[in-house]
Amino acid sequence: MEYRPSRAGFFKALLVFTEFSLAITTMSLLCCAYPERFRKTLWEIGGENGWNSNPRLRIYFYANYQQPPEIPLVWTQRLSESNLAISVLATAVCSARIELSYFNLRPGFSRLFEVMNDMLLSGFWAYSVAAQSSSDLTDSDHLSVRPWYLERSCSILDESVVETCILAKACFAFSVLSL
Repeated sequence: MEYRPSRAGFFKALLVFTEFSLAITTMSLLCCAYPERFRKTLWEIGGENGWNSNPRLRIYFYANYQQPPEIPLVWTQRLSESNLAISVLATAVCSARIELSYFNLRPGFSRLFEVMNDMLLSGFWAYSVAAQSSSDLTDSDHLSVRPWYLERSCSILDESVVETCILAKACFAFSVLSL
């Protein structure tokens, strides 16, 4: 007698494979965007073009013994760290789901466990998406409701920074997909 997986089993395996592929891709993109110079480059590009506050003006505040405005969340290293941590957690949870189903180790509370994990990860991804699309209102002359790279095309930039812009857009898009 030949074993034939059910359609439900095939559909579930397809969903798990899709979730795992999404988690790995998102984590890879966020690893590439992790270095501090990545966010700083985006902030500087926007500042030079008048699309958001200019990080180089912080020197003016220091030179005049003034307290510079707080760095907007969208340009902080803290955002990169939290995004990467969320993606690593999502990948670990997905890997655990795959292992549990492969070895048929389904605890009695598995549905509740999966729902709780999904709710927790959804909350983390919602924070990530909201933070990645947060505003930069520190310069009253150059207010930015959303980061410039979410509102403008990367083709208007110098070739040396187009990849940075595309990576930022991809990170945001995959974070939304992960949500």
